[in-house]
Amino acid sequence: SSGDLLWLRPLLPQQATQLSASSTEMASTWSALSNTMELLSGLFSLEDSPTTLDPGRRQCDQGTYVEELRRVIDKVESEGADSEALDDIRQRLEEIEQEASKGLAVTVRHAVSGEVVAVVRARPTDTAAVLREGVLRETGDALVALRFIHGSKVLKDSETLEEAGVQDGASVLVIRSPLKCLTASFDGTSRVCQLGKGNAADDDKASFMTESGPVMSAALSPCSGFVLVVCSGGDGCVRCASTGELEFHLQGWVASGEYSSNGQFITGASDNGTARIWCAKTGRCLHELSGHADDVKAATFSPDSSLVATASCDGTAIVYEAASGRPLLRLVGHVDVVRSVVFSQDGKWVLTTSMDATARIWCAASGQCAQALKGHTKALSGASFAPDGSRVLTASFDGSVRVWDAMSGDCMLLLPAENSVVNAAAFSPDGASVLVASASESFRLFCASTGDCRVTFEGHEDWVRVASFSPDGTLVASGSYDGTARIWSALDGECVQTLEGHGGAVVAASIAAA
Repeated sequence: SSGDLLWLRPLLPQQATQLSASSTEMASTWSALSNTMELLSGLFSLEDSPTTLDPGRRQCDQGTYVEELRRVIDKVESEGADSEALDDIRQRLEEIEQEASKGLAVTVRHAVSGEVVAVVRARPTDTAAVLREGVLRETGDALVALRFIHGSKVLKDSETLEEAGVQDGASVLVIRSPLKCLTASFDGTSRVCQLGKGNAADDDKASFMTESGPVMSAALSPCSGFVLVVCSGGDGCVRCASTGELEFHLQGWVASGEYSSNGQFITGASDNGTARIWCAKTGRCLHELSGHADDVKAATFSPDSSLVATASCDGTAIVYEAASGRPLLRLVGHVDVVRSVVFSQDGKWVLTTSMDATARIWCAASGQCAQALKGHTKALSGASFAPDGSRVLTASFDGSVRVWDAMSGDCMLLLPAENSVVNAAAFSPDGASVLVASASESFRLFCASTGDCRVTFEGHEDWVRVASFSPDGTLVASGSYDGTARIWSALDGECVQTLEGHGGAVVAASIAAA
């Protein structure tokens, strides 16, 4: 922007004085630099906004001016300028070059009124995340979900603007939706409140649910109308998210639980080496999934709800047909307890983690092991696929998080956790960032490509136990041993809401559409 460029002008005379006031050549050089800055300033000014400047000329001019500025800076430095004094200028030049590479100007309009909300500059390879950033920076309205529509299609988080057919000068519509947050605690309570309504403890519309024992996990149904709660002692139940009223208990012992994507079923680990599939409307057990020789640690649905995969202490994972409960594949290869299991978003691959310090990627159709991911030195605690399935994230008790190439099995990134403990790790919805919570009062957001720390979230007074993204990736919910949950902006790390009222560690914190 022109504001970013204006700051350079006062530096130019100072640097010229440092070099040589009497040097005609240097004065000419600094004049050229100043003129170049003036041209760039005009290029990024409001008068030459993306809506009024011809796109072809804009891209050509940017490239020409940026190249000229770099040439002049190199000349000034070669003739004796203080290199440290030019470091900031070079950094800003890189920012300008990045801005110059954004060949698209996208107008975001309110879906109801048609009012222009923001004009966002973007690259064809950017995703809807850059549109969200532009809208949030313009409006500051963080505690809502933003969905973008181009033509008649909602933009997917993992889809690039080019893939969605968004071209330079295009308009997209934005729909704002309220959000709710689910929290659960070892104090035996779960709470659901609408974001932006102040403290959950004071929200008269928040639902409060008290269970028979410490809550181990809690999840909202896909429609956000119900809450699945699993407590210590094997009790699982479903409650109304609006009122907190008990709907039913799940039949049998429940060690873990999750909804199918269609919201019709629940699966989870049970006792006696089994998992179960329950009806999400009644809690009745539909199928008991047997075949393991030891306790089941986890159970999960495939994205289309047609399959269930289980992880067991017997060192294997099994894939079942959800409709019948019939075992289809046994995944054999780990040499110790299998702790977790997840599907890729396209349902073609299964990812397992084990106490043997490895993760494995399996073909969901054949059961063959495609990759064994080796590099951690201690047991793994969890793993997940990137949204596009190209990468895998693993978390380990060795105090590190790794990002792997799913095709080659090569480790792409090694992210250390504070105090050598990983409490939570996740890809952002667009796959561009990795969230890591560890044994610290703060937690961090890393670039998934470079490993650079983008944002540090600071404010909790005890270790952060859980952290997760909102569906659109603009917000992060965290839960801590300090008994609070917090909502943060993923853009700058600002805490936008604190949810108090729990009397114990918060073990679940998630955001969903209200």
